[in-house]
Amino acid sequence: MTRTHNIPWMRISVEATAIVASILLAFAIDAWWQDRQDRIDEQEILAGLKSEFVANLDTLTRHLAYAQRDVQTLESMVMLIENSQSNNANSIVLETLDEMTTPATTDLGNGTLNALLSSGRIEILQSKELRILLTAWDGVIGEVWDDQANNAKMVLEIYIPYLIQENYSIFSIVESSGKLVDMDRLLADETFLTLVKLRHGFKSHLVGEFEQAISEAAHIIVEIDNSLR
Repeated sequence: MTRTHNIPWMRISVEATAIVASILLAFAIDAWWQDRQDRIDEQEILAGLKSEFVANLDTLTRHLAYAQRDVQTLESMVMLIENSQSNNANSIVLETLDEMTTPATTDLGNGTLNALLSSGRIEILQSKELRILLTAWDGVIGEVWDDQANNAKMVLEIYIPYLIQENYSIFSIVESSGKLVDMDRLLADETFLTLVKLRHGFKSHLVGEFEQAISEAAHIIVEIDNSLR
């Protein structure tokens, strides 16, 4: 009698176990499939990020070279004002005036990164180091953008108005002798020397910002490559 009564309960237990097992298997298959899809999505995102940061690195490297050239020009201008003699004084003055009246900008593409961050899916990237670097990138490149904005502000609100106020030649206007108009007055202008020195300090700082951004971009590319392997 006892054995007869136990059979339905054993059957129910077996069936319940089978149901639970099938549910767990379904969850496992779903998790496997989701992870597989996440890894596919991750590879696509990484490819987009690499393309983006390789382009950014190229842009930053070119602008670093421009900024370093500007620093050299401004250093030559300071030396010219302080010594009042140079074999290429005209070109130094022209290059300095051009630098001080050109609000350079840096165009960087961060569409893939911005989309990833705004989507809230950055955790799809398995590399913790890469996630940290990408999250911090906005602060790094923000320093460059802020300095570029300050650059434009200085040019448009300080340098150009001063040169116009003092009636200095902003463009390549020369006398028949090949000497720049107003060069003697320009070289004797203490305010202009101060502006050049301020500009030199700013551009030297900008060089440092570009170098930092380049270092971070290169680090990000290395981490992306590691994740793509």
